[in-house]
Amino acid sequence: MTMRRFLYIFTLVLLGSAWLPLASAQATTSGGTSTPPLIAVANPGEVAAKVGSLTASWVDPEFGNTNEWGSVASDPMNGPLIAVRDDDGNVWAKEGSLTAPWTEEINYSTSGVYAEQVAVASDPTNGPLIVVADDNGNVWAKEGSLTAPWVEEINESTSGIGAEQVAVASDPTNGPLIAVLDQHGNVWAKEGSLTAAWLDEYNSATAVSVASDATNGPLIAVLSGGNAYAKEGSMTGATWAKEYNGAAYVAVASDPTNGPLIAVEASGSLYAKQGLLAPTWCEEFTGVASGSDTFSVASDPTNGPLIGVVDASGNAWAKEGSLTSAWTEEYASDAFVVAVAG
Repeated sequence: MTMRRFLYIFTLVLLGSAWLPLASAQATTSGGTSTPPLIAVANPGEVAAKVGSLTASWVDPEFGNTNEWGSVASDPMNGPLIAVRDDDGNVWAKEGSLTAPWTEEINYSTSGVYAEQVAVASDPTNGPLIVVADDNGNVWAKEGSLTAPWVEEINESTSGIGAEQVAVASDPTNGPLIAVLDQHGNVWAKEGSLTAAWLDEYNSATAVSVASDATNGPLIAVLSGGNAYAKEGSMTGATWAKEYNGAAYVAVASDPTNGPLIAVEASGSLYAKQGLLAPTWCEEFTGVASGSDTFSVASDPTNGPLIGVVDASGNAWAKEGSLTSAWTEEYASDAFVVAVAG
């Protein structure tokens, strides 16, 4: 048993629950065609999901008998993509509709890969992108279909890079975007293909979130020293901009029409801005539950920004269309995580 796996189990014992939030599920679609909103929540023992509108019916449970979580994405051609990591470190995914069958992507007992985090993205040209970080800090990825072969992206023992967090995005022009926060606080990213070279993007970070669209290019946001920083347009040429002082968590999305969407949680309140990297912040929600997966953002060229949030009482809320849209209560009680795409 690895030390990381031992610490994971020890933490579960301390928490008295098998629940641990995993990779944040910020995904963006960029096909230039409207993508219906996809919303998923996790509560003790199951995952529920809805697609089509904020008032659509829930599929509950969408995935049962799990206290873990995963990630969601969507695009106009391939439809909703949901990935879940179960209690035994296996990864499951489905695509196309909420009634599609689940595909077992990683089986721990047969592969020896124990998934700690899973993150997904999708675009109409490149299809689904699934990235997994295992309990040894290795990173695996696949693209194109749920049955595509896995590509080992990072081997901790040979590279010295052990993944603490993964974040992904994809768009038809720029292809897959993968970012990794390593055990030393360095952020590494690659774009264009699963075999692209890793670039050292930022040092001394505590979290990373990414998005991408065909017009504006890659968007990368990090937390460092309690502040949020972001860059957009190029992996090597863009400069970092200080976005927010005193942020605890950050999430990003982007689309070709509305541009970058950045959201931060600070002192229990959610703030967001969209457009250029320097517009005015809007206070979106007060009383946000603590945690990196208690809010999520997406953006669509037609429907605009989509924001989901879990409040301190475990209720899930969402809004779409503009940062000043009214909130819709989506799920009452017991939600730990919310993830949106569309």
